[in-house]
Amino acid sequence: MSLGFDPALSLRTDNAKVRGAPRPERPVEWRRTAALTRAVAVPALCLLLAVVFGRVELVLFAAPFALGTILLLRDRPASTPRGTLDAGDQTCAEGATASAVLSVDNPSPVPVTTLVTAAADPWIDLHTGRGDFVEHVGPATSRELVVAGRARRWGGHHLGPVHLQSFACGGLLETTVQSLPGAKVWVLPVPDWFSSAATLPFADGVAGVHRSRRMGDSGELAEVRLYQPGDRLRRIDWRTSARSQDLYVNATLSERDTDVTLILDLQLEAGESGGIDGTASVADLTVRAAGAVAAHYAVQGDRVGCVEFGARSRRMRAGAGRRHNLALLRWLASVDIPPDPLPPSVHMLRRQLDSQRSLHVVFTPLLGERSIGLVAELARAGRPVLCVDTLPDHVAPQPRTHWTPYAERLWRLGRENTVMELRELGVAVEPWADSASLDAVLTQMTRRRYR
Repeated sequence: MSLGFDPALSLRTDNAKVRGAPRPERPVEWRRTAALTRAVAVPALCLLLAVVFGRVELVLFAAPFALGTILLLRDRPASTPRGTLDAGDQTCAEGATASAVLSVDNPSPVPVTTLVTAAADPWIDLHTGRGDFVEHVGPATSRELVVAGRARRWGGHHLGPVHLQSFACGGLLETTVQSLPGAKVWVLPVPDWFSSAATLPFADGVAGVHRSRRMGDSGELAEVRLYQPGDRLRRIDWRTSARSQDLYVNATLSERDTDVTLILDLQLEAGESGGIDGTASVADLTVRAAGAVAAHYAVQGDRVGCVEFGARSRRMRAGAGRRHNLALLRWLASVDIPPDPLPPSVHMLRRQLDSQRSLHVVFTPLLGERSIGLVAELARAGRPVLCVDTLPDHVAPQPRTHWTPYAERLWRLGRENTVMELRELGVAVEPWADSASLDAVLTQMTRRRYR
């Protein structure tokens, strides 16, 4: 199908919204309250009735109201308090506390009482500063308040908006509501625990932890052979040399590093995410599994890179070390699956892949033809591919009729046939389980590589 007849590119433009100029923010200013209106109206009414009916007791009744209002309004604030919400470079992990600092500055020499109304995204459960709370701010001082909550899911979330309203003169004056747009907090995914002792194929780097077929300096014994000019003296095997009357040396295999490319299939979302304490959707399982594999290999010295197979087609350059691992988790936290994305191209993704000899780990739920075609295309190109099935076990279609269970059974049988066909092509397909769940398939790939 050509691009001209691709239905995914047949976008309507008659519903485009014209973006107007943003409305200017209203300035914060003091205004009277209903209490001040009542405090002025009651004495005035009493005085008017006293003049009309000649009742002196009405004047005595209005005197406390007038005197109290005058005393309260004697010290009026000259300027309005201002608030700022700052989260800094706030990052936290799933299940940890995401917080932002709310600063309220009162430049007037009059104490004020500030009413704060805070909100947050649904994935942040506020436990400090939730709802409406009141704080007293002294004259010519500033007060710092904390708006904090527990982050239940990875991603970029907002702490806010926060609304501020101050009161002075015993509640007779109030400011207009100041709205703070909020601060963005990045919540990093908590990777599943993953540890693998298997050697990766195509270990062709300079130095690493994977045993190579090449000779070099390491502790892995390859063979015992006769001494040759250029061999180091510390490699001499004195026991074998004493028995055979010839000089023998120990030959060892070198230890090298390799490239690991993680490909995240982000075309479709299935299942409902319950956060770190609930069930996992396809995106949750994909992000956490990719973070676990990346953390394991990046920390031990291998070069790990990430590529999105989705609408945005982002790419994370390869790197190693703990610092790169933190950057990769930040990259995974910004993963997003649009509701109506454009279909990705397999050929464009192949152009983004660097090394032909890199281990390609594809995290995919195998729910679409493009996902299956991607895995098959990489296998036909001769690249080592490990397909990690990220479809959760609890994901099932919504029951509509009494035929739904039978249709689901047929769909799962077809999916099992697809997995068997991929394995016949030489692709290792393994569902994501837990630590050391990929050791068996990685060992088979290494044996097939050096066979």
